[in-house]
Amino acid sequence: MISIGKFLSAAFALVCAALVSCSRETPYHWARQADRLALMDGKTAVGSLSVVTPEGVSHKEKIVALDSATYKITCTFKATRDLDSTRLSVCFTHGSPSHFWMIPSVSYNGNDWGRGKEPKGAKTDGQWRTVSYRRTPIPGALYSEGSRYAVSTWGEAPAVEKDGFSCSIQPDEAGTGHCYVWPEEEMPVTYANRDSFEPGFTHVQSLRKGESVVMQVYLHVSPVLENHRALRSFMDKAWELAPKPQVDVFPASKLWDLGVRYAKESLWAEEGSYRGFNIGLNIDPDGVWRQRRGGKYEIGWCGQNASYAISLLQDYLKNGSNESLEKGMATLDTWSKCTLPNGLFVVHYDNILDKTVGSIDACNLGVAALNYFEAFDVARQCGYDRPEYERLAYGICDFVVSDQLENGCYAKGWWPDGSCIYREGTIGCFIVPAMIEAYRRSGNEAYLSSAQKAYRYYLSELEENGYTTAGALDTWCIDKESSISLLRSAMRFYDLTGSTEYVDDALTISYYLSTWMWHYDEIYPEGDNFTEYGYHTFGGTSVSVQHNHMDPYALYWVPEWFRLSELTGDDQWRQKALAIWKNGNQLVSDGTLEINGHVRPAGSQNEAYFECSWGFTSADHSNRINTWLVAWPGAFRLETLRHIGDPALLDAAL
Repeated sequence: MISIGKFLSAAFALVCAALVSCSRETPYHWARQADRLALMDGKTAVGSLSVVTPEGVSHKEKIVALDSATYKITCTFKATRDLDSTRLSVCFTHGSPSHFWMIPSVSYNGNDWGRGKEPKGAKTDGQWRTVSYRRTPIPGALYSEGSRYAVSTWGEAPAVEKDGFSCSIQPDEAGTGHCYVWPEEEMPVTYANRDSFEPGFTHVQSLRKGESVVMQVYLHVSPVLENHRALRSFMDKAWELAPKPQVDVFPASKLWDLGVRYAKESLWAEEGSYRGFNIGLNIDPDGVWRQRRGGKYEIGWCGQNASYAISLLQDYLKNGSNESLEKGMATLDTWSKCTLPNGLFVVHYDNILDKTVGSIDACNLGVAALNYFEAFDVARQCGYDRPEYERLAYGICDFVVSDQLENGCYAKGWWPDGSCIYREGTIGCFIVPAMIEAYRRSGNEAYLSSAQKAYRYYLSELEENGYTTAGALDTWCIDKESSISLLRSAMRFYDLTGSTEYVDDALTISYYLSTWMWHYDEIYPEGDNFTEYGYHTFGGTSVSVQHNHMDPYALYWVPEWFRLSELTGDDQWRQKALAIWKNGNQLVSDGTLEINGHVRPAGSQNEAYFECSWGFTSADHSNRINTWLVAWPGAFRLETLRHIGDPALLDAAL
């Protein structure tokens, strides 16, 4: 590899005549400064553009103004001699130190929060870290907030594999570099699995004399706003410019039937006093799908027993299935016996069967309370009066009110005796929607006061920090899952009060959630899992900064984004909701689907999709589609169909 540091071009080959002015008046203009071109706001420099090439490569730049604050920069490199390898770089340096920076879904201000060992800061062993565009939901997206400006950059989604590139954010005391590198690399290390690193890689590319490489970078600038609100302008523009492919999935009616089948045919379990659903299926060495044998019965999170049970009751009301009614009621009755004298609730039935003591987390607990309020109503529609369901939900809320700190913070987890284990993270917010529902039903102001204090506490963390944390129970890091409870709370507070401040809160939360959502389809070679089975990344979401892979979790907030679109008149939220729905319902088995040599049960779907070098190294490309047929995607699919109002909305095109 030729060292590039020695070969900064003295003559910046900008094609000034190609700078196309936007019809709208812009406060910005470009000006030559030595060997760079500076973006100016009057006499103030926002930042400067530089290009780095090795000897034997020439370059030309073309800048087009797409609107008053957005530019498309096209850099064309041409080999002037044969090169066995090369490294090309385009960098826009934001001329201000950053108080907040982000690589969406990868790093939020350096990932300082949490106990995980995901990449911290912007360097590894003193070297600026490069990240493949494949890890980012907007190709190569970088964002930095300086003293006056918020600068965002991203690349054009590659149309062919050889166009793959990488990005590197480089914050220091003088400014923040938004840098792009071709060919694709991750150096000096690649984050290969949870808390695990492998040596870095470079996809070496040769160039013959006369061959060209084109790198395209979008640049968007806006004034810095309080509580990271400049992010909205960046995300609006990124979505506007994003290609929006149509992804075909089963119609909503069929997805309902398949979800019910998976619950009844594959997940149903009876063991001792237990009647309910197993957490999911794994493939045995003999090639047979079997229910998981340990950690197998959970009320919410991955197990979603309460949600499945309500869906089966709804299936009875909709289709008259007595089997659905019997299994739904049996599940709810089984779990209703898990309430404790202090109001807490055993969230893992394994603890009851094994006579062990387990922790009780806010995620499962909040889901249990909210679902049992709903279960009380739906059971009545089915002809069953179960006051214990409602008492159970109120008991949870009463305990959490008594345990709440004065600043509004709930705990993240408790022991069955009510002692707090820890409070860090946004996960406590999973209690807030249930608390709002408790107030709506009872009129008890204690529930409303508790919910408001907790909501403001967790929302202020997002506004101040720019991220939420630790909703994914198998991580301790910045993530997306923790924000769904905030979004759901904002929408419920709006329904309760009619105050538009909650709609604005919902927008703040939704723009953050959008930083986890894929705005494009990635390209993979023939024989790759995604190519072989037609998986589209568009509309998918990454799990967390500690787990850099995609899953269909966002199915959970589809109804909220449909509603947000109605309330704001902004169609992007409907479009995004549909993109999520179609992404999250890919590769749902109809009972005949075979993936990687195994036919999958009807209604099943795997949890994880490895869009980047996650779970395997660049030299060892294992399957991108895993074989963990976990319960929760089907439960979220059914829950969304229950709450969407008109399921036909989900069959529409973007």
